[in-house]
Amino acid sequence: MGAIFFYIFVYFIGYYASNVLNLLTVRPLVTNRYMAALVPVYGVAFGHAYMVVTRPLPASADITVEYALLVFITLPVVVVTIGAIYFMWNSKGKDDHADIGRKPAGIATEAVAPDSVEQKVETPVDAAATTGKPDATDTDKSKEGKNV
Repeated sequence: MGAIFFYIFVYFIGYYASNVLNLLTVRPLVTNRYMAALVPVYGVAFGHAYMVVTRPLPASADITVEYALLVFITLPVVVVTIGAIYFMWNSKGKDDHADIGRKPAGIATEAVAPDSVEQKVETPVDAAATTGKPDATDTDKSKEGKNV
């Protein structure tokens, strides 16, 4: 059980290290942090396996090399890999559905008041007066035949 916690700890170190690396660079270098965090896990697992195979096991532990490789290295790495795949798959579903119901960034939801007195909103009548061209509202006639 301790080996699983150790490899989960190594996984989170890799995950947050890739996040810090992305924060320090201008453009994100690591696009999938879930899978990139498995690199240190596999590196530590290969180093751990090398040590188990090349060094003699403790005399007090009545286990074989195969058992040590299976229980203390292979099983935790498989659990961490399955967890990383699950969390990656779970986060993709949230990212796809997170934008539903949102308004695009360029659309304002409220009317914005002018910042100063000098800024004013131009109406069609003001536009016609400044350009000298008649506006469509100037040529409309009311029911009595008068210009509006």
